[in-house]
This record gives sequence, C-alpha cells and structure tokens, in this order.
Amino acid sequence: MNQAHTTTLVTGASRRIGRALAQACLARGERVVAHRRIADAVPEPFAAPVDAWCWDMLQPLDSLPAQDIDHLILSASLFERGHAWNALSADGGAASASAEERERFARHLQVNLLAPWELAVRLNARRPLRSVTMLLDTYLDRSFPGHAAYQVSRAAGAGLVRALAAELTPCRVNAVAPGTVLPSVRDPAQRAEQEDAIKARTLLGRIGAVEDVVDAAMYLRDAAYVTGEILRVDGGRFKL
Repeated sequence: MNQAHTTTLVTGASRRIGRALAQACLARGERVVAHRRIADAVPEPFAAPVDAWCWDMLQPLDSLPAQDIDHLILSASLFERGHAWNALSADGGAASASAEERERFARHLQVNLLAPWELAVRLNARRPLRSVTMLLDTYLDRSFPGHAAYQVSRAAGAGLVRALAAELTPCRVNAVAPGTVLPSVRDPAQRAEQEDAIKARTLLGRIGAVEDVVDAAMYLRDAAYVTGEILRVDGGRFKL
C-alpha cells in the first residue's frame, strides 16, 4: 500500500511517546488520526496536519473515528502510584484501603486492557486492520510494591496481544515493552540519581531514548511475518 494512502490511528498522540509515534508516521507521508483524551486540550502543532479524534478511555466507546484505519498504535496508558494490598488507610483502615485499590484496579483495567481491546475489535469489524501495535511495559511479568493495579493490567495486556493475534488474523498484533526512556522525576538531582540507578541495572549501560521505542514499534508494525510477539526495549535491564 502506498504510504500516502495509509492511515494510522495513534492513541495518546498528544504527548511523550505517543506524540513521537505520530510524528514518525507523518514523516513517512501517512495520514495520522491523533487521539487525545480531552477535546478542549489542544496539543502543540505536529510536523504536518493530523486528524483529531477525542475519547476518554475511561468512558464507553460511543463512536469510532470517521476515517478508515489501516494501522492502530495503542500508546495511551494509565499509570498512578498505588498501595499494596491490605495497606492501612489513615482515614478508614483496611476496608477503605481495599475499596481504593478496587477502584484503582477498575481504572487500570479499563484504560490498559478493555479500551484497547474494544477499539481494536470494533475497528477491525468495520474494516479489517493491517496491524495493531501496543505499548506495554518491561515490568509486565514482574511485581513491585505499590503498583499492583498497573502491573496486573500490563500482564493482562500481554495476554491480550496473543489473543488478538489469533482472533483478528490476518491482522498482525504485536507489542513493544519499553524500559525507562523518560525520567519519572523533574528535579535534576533526583533525575540524575534515577538514571544512574537504571544504568547500573542495564546491560547496555544507558537509559533508553524515545527513538528506541519508536523504531521498535514501527518495525513491528511493518513486519509482515511477525504476530503475537512482545519485543522488550529495555537495554537488557533484567539480564543482570
């Protein structure tokens, strides 16, 4: 298919990795449908015109983009600091903490699992997709305190990749599982400390770059004989 006649829908396209993915598709001369959560939030201009589509992924999917979609790149996700199971709350004790965690699980599963599933299935039913590429997390099969809801939703996302690959064939469904490519703290000293810690646990001895993730996602999107795969882009972080 001529790239000029290819349309790619990128979720979470307003910022960070999602924006970089949208820019990569534009650089290829493709038409891009750039999803954002809130209609009133206007992102910085892209390198070329895009078609905007708004959907709060915590809400039901009421309608699809008007454009026919060839490739779907799912980069939007929900990440928030949580609590370990049975953590005590200063306000309401264990019962309150359990209720908060239940709500947190519901949000993460909706944004990181159910919304991607529904969007991919409904788009493919309207007109068969050529590919679906998800962004997961290199922690998808490892647990760490305080992020149970996020980690479980990402582990379920790995199962979703394999399930959709079987259900939507011949559409190819794959995922990239990035390590840390963008610092999670703004303070320069804390950021340097965080990056040093990551480098010490990574075989390649450096923190990743957004371009590393974009390159991997575009490879999987275009790989004609690859489906149901999850590609870690973490510099060998868990090989040590």
